[in-house]
Parts: sequence; C-alpha cells; structure tokens
Amino acid sequence: MAVVGYGGKVTSYDLAVGVKINMDELIYMISPTDSPFINGIGTDGRQLLSSSGVDQQEFKWMDEELLLPRAEISATTGAGGAADSEITVSAADSYKFQVGDLLSNAAEDEVWNGAIKRVTDIDNDTGVIDVTEWANGSVWPVPTAGDMIICVGTALVEGSDPGTARSADRTISSNYTQIFGPTPIHMSRTEQQVSRYGVSDEFAKQVYGRSVENVITREQAYLYGKPVNDTSGKRRSTGGLMHFINTNTDAAVGTLTATRLEALMQKCYNAGGIPDLLIANPATFATLNDTANTDTVRHVIDDPRRGRVPTMSVFTEFGEIQCVRNRWCHAETAFVVQKENISRRVLQPLVVEALAKTGDSDKVQIVCEEGLQVKGQAHMARFTNLNSYTDTP
Repeated sequence: MAVVGYGGKVTSYDLAVGVKINMDELIYMISPTDSPFINGIGTDGRQLLSSSGVDQQEFKWMDEELLLPRAEISATTGAGGAADSEITVSAADSYKFQVGDLLSNAAEDEVWNGAIKRVTDIDNDTGVIDVTEWANGSVWPVPTAGDMIICVGTALVEGSDPGTARSADRTISSNYTQIFGPTPIHMSRTEQQVSRYGVSDEFAKQVYGRSVENVITREQAYLYGKPVNDTSGKRRSTGGLMHFINTNTDAAVGTLTATRLEALMQKCYNAGGIPDLLIANPATFATLNDTANTDTVRHVIDDPRRGRVPTMSVFTEFGEIQCVRNRWCHAETAFVVQKENISRRVLQPLVVEALAKTGDSDKVQIVCEEGLQVKGQAHMARFTNLNSYTDTP
C-alpha cells in the first residue's frame, strides 16, 4: 500500500492548497509607528485597540445612557424673576425631568444665588417645561440658550403618589465586517532562489510587506470608514471613528490647543465619560508640544515602548489624556476616545492561504474580515477643521 505524500510524484495537492495559516499574531511584529491605533501600546502596557470574535457580517451592540438630571436650555420665554415661565430643552432631554422637580439655573457668568424654580408641567413632544417660583424667585437669573439647568430634587406633596415612570431605552448601534483583501502574492521558483543583500527569504519578505499594507488599510478604515451593506452587489464596508462619533464635535478653524481640548473633555465628562486617548497626526500636536505654552498644565514623556515615539499626556481638570501620534490621521482631524469602549470585532483573522499551483511558481493570498465597534460615542469627541504648521498629508 502506497503512503500518500511520501513516495512517487508530488502533486499540487501536496502543497496544502486551501489550508489557511493564521497570521493575526503578525500585528505584534509590525512597528507601532506603522499601525499606532491597532498596534499601539498604551501607558498601561496594553494594546490600544482590543479585539474579540464575532460570528456575523453585521454585529450590533447596545448603548445605554442614564437620564442625567441636567440639560442644556435651547430657548426661554420670560423665565427670569418670580413669574411663571417656560424653559425649552430638546424633546429627548425633557424626559430627564418630571413634574415637581426643583431646577437651578447653572448659567455661566451668572452670580450664584441659590434661586430655584419648580416644574409644573412638561411637554415631551416639544421639550417645553413650565416652571414657577419656589425659592428666591425674584432674583432667579434669566436663562439663555446654552445655559444648563440642573435638578436638585423633587418637591411633591407629602403622601402623594410618585410621578410618571421614566426609563431610558437602549440605543442599538451596528456596524459591518469588511473584507480586507484578498491580496495576491505570486512568485516564480527562480525569483525566490535569486540571492539578495539583506534578504534571506524573498517570498517571506513579500508576505510581510503585503501584511503591513493590509494593517495600514484597516487602520485608515477604522479612522474614516463608512458602514455600507450593498446587498445587491454583496459588498460591505465598516464604519470608523469619524462616522460614529457625532455628538461632541469641534469644527472651528485653528490649531489644537489645551483650551479647545479641555472644552471637549468637559462635554464628555458631563455626559458621564472620561476619554483617555487623543488620536491625531503629529503635525497637529505642534501647539500642545510647545513647552512655553502656558495653556498646557503639564507634560509627561513616557518611556518609549517597542520603538514607539515618546508619548505626551495632557492633564486636564476632566481627566488625563494620552496623545497617540497617528501618521494615517489627517492633520485637520483628531479624535478624543475612551479606549475601553472601542474594539475590533474579528470574523476572520488575518490569514495567508495557499492557492493552486499551476506552474513553476507559488501563489498565496492574504485576507481578513473584521470591523470596528464604538460604544458610548456620546462620551467621546472629535475635531474636524484643525490646521497646523505643516502641510496636510
């Protein structure tokens, strides 16, 4: 009885055609400067972008926001002094309050005087809240659009029933996995045997080079991709940070300063988040890196890890944020994110798959399929119109 594979003519079937070699661990061999988002290491020594498996092309997650008892005013009608009046917030924010709530006007640039209004009626369709005097009404400051009203408790009649029940529905978000590749590598036997300075295995070198390009493509997709599912053409793409982060934005023209960063950090903080990563192009950090800049409270240079450029951390009143330099990030954009809320969802890890041998050459393809999950986008922020001292890449 013949032993297949150990005697006679070796055919293309003995080349393990179709057998996939898992290369996902290759990302640990790629320089963090080439893939700072996927492959970067944080100050805690952990990967910046975690990963977990998924078993469907479309994956979903739920975001749950607390009904924080505070809201930004969008319009007012005679809300100053002791008179009954109206305060308008967004329809969604109106559910944060109920009849009997006591409201304080936490207006910026106003003298804090402890004046309180009591809620008498709420229109959840329009966001209009009727209020009346409760304490020190004659000096309650006139709120203007942009002011913050906060609830300081409820004043119901003793022994009364509780108000209308409220709950915050979970928001379902979704994204798609995207096929990155397949990228072919086709090399003749002779080409593989030709000696080259500094290269012991040309085929392996080509596999590594195409793998790096694959990782960079994913890096850019996770920054700027758009989720699309073309069912007719059976094609799909994954969404990135620019798509999912849309609540807290800064579109003003100018450089990235500590003041602007702190303003967005405050918005994230007020929404219940504490971002810990600032992802931007190195050119964007020019002002923050200026040690003579008195707007910056403190700079910290961490020990380089695995050849990575030194990292600067900026300390604000709303948390410390680590600056991640990303060469694939456009110089006019920057992302303020919470590391634990972002992850890769992997349907198929990066693999190298041998193709059928049809001549005196070897053929393989590199392919993977994955997408990005961004939870709690209201706790993160983005800049979209920055400029710097260098040209935009």
